[in-house]
Amino acid sequence: MTKSNSTSESLFPSSYPDFVYNFSYGANMFPNVLSGRRKTHPIESIPGVLEGWQLTFDLRGIPALEPCFGNIKENPDAEVHGILHKMTGKQFKYLLTTEGGSGVNPNGYIPHKVNVHAYDGRIIEAYTLVVRRISPSIASHHVLPSVRYMSLLRNGAAHHKIHPLYIEYLQSLPSFERSKPVMILVIFEILLLIIFSSPVWIPVVIYYVCTNQKAQARAYFFSLIMVNSWRIYRFLGASRVFQPYYSAPFPLGSTNFKENTETFRTQVQIDEQTLPDTITDILPESNTSSPISQTTIQRKNS
Repeated sequence: MTKSNSTSESLFPSSYPDFVYNFSYGANMFPNVLSGRRKTHPIESIPGVLEGWQLTFDLRGIPALEPCFGNIKENPDAEVHGILHKMTGKQFKYLLTTEGGSGVNPNGYIPHKVNVHAYDGRIIEAYTLVVRRISPSIASHHVLPSVRYMSLLRNGAAHHKIHPLYIEYLQSLPSFERSKPVMILVIFEILLLIIFSSPVWIPVVIYYVCTNQKAQARAYFFSLIMVNSWRIYRFLGASRVFQPYYSAPFPLGSTNFKENTETFRTQVQIDEQTLPDTITDILPESNTSSPISQTTIQRKNS
């Protein structure tokens, strides 16, 4: 086993539990993306907050089309709000293949375990997708996301009723308005890049396909296109397309989440008593410093 393969296997488990939660902070918050484009239908979707992390836009995309995508990095003074999607382990493994890196490339999104405070008071262990800071796919500066991409985050947050202050935060972030003439030029450039680099990528892709490694084939091909697109733009001096900026983090505790959750949890417990198809096990309050005790809700049919 090569070092590369060993690294990949350590970052991407070969199997997952029967059911997992995926904490989505980007485009997968929007139902049309998750259920439509990615063909993943979650069992439940609930808002939550991940403390000690910051939303960034530093995963490189294709200049002038989708210059960058969402990512998160650790920051003890920040928090990220998003959606906890419950799905089967098989669904989550498939979801990884539709993301940047195709679930096999260590330089793309990798699954990372985190503890997320759900809005209903539970503390849920979930997988979130993170691009490592050592990855060459990370831009040296944040680049402006497209208006299209940011609308997915904003609409997804509004759909799932994420805290209004966080929605305002998303709305305050700048975005890049794509120009149709430039888009056409970039598409033409990509087609030329695919044609002229075909002697390089065709043998590699054929090898991966013939050895039943289709995910590796996708990861290799798209990485080739993205990396060389950025090289061409740098060579042409089109640095203005990148429009670097550093987005301010959403400050930790801005929504008084833990304090507000106590009131919310009380209402949830009252509501649960009126639901005949649920069995609720409310753990007793502990004397620890955390004001939130974990609530487990187990459905009979699960």
